[in-house]
Amino acid sequence: MRTEIKIDGTRFRVAGTARPKQVRGEQASTRDGRPVWTVRLTAIEAERNTAETIWVEVPGDQPELTIDDLVVPVCLVYTPWVNRKGEIVRAFRAEAITPDPTARKTA
Repeated sequence: MRTEIKIDGTRFRVAGTARPKQVRGEQASTRDGRPVWTVRLTAIEAERNTAETIWVEVPGDQPELTIDDLVVPVCLVYTPWVNRKGEIVRAFRAEAITPDPTARKTA
């Protein structure tokens, strides 16, 4: 089951550059052959004064991201699954990760 996440009121900061998602030693790909990348983001909820690090999978071209920039994950979904050890694993996926248009650049 996939659950779309409402991101209103949450800001996302790049915490690591995009890396290939590895499956059995090779880069994962979608059913239509696009490569899958994993990006580490910090999700910040100012209203609740909390922050959490999440890893988001993104298909397609390698996202060109700069650490500490504010971004927006497009169509962010959460898909939990159970691994071979019987543990619930969290998986976050997005169609894309784009620069936050409301972020102010400092010189």
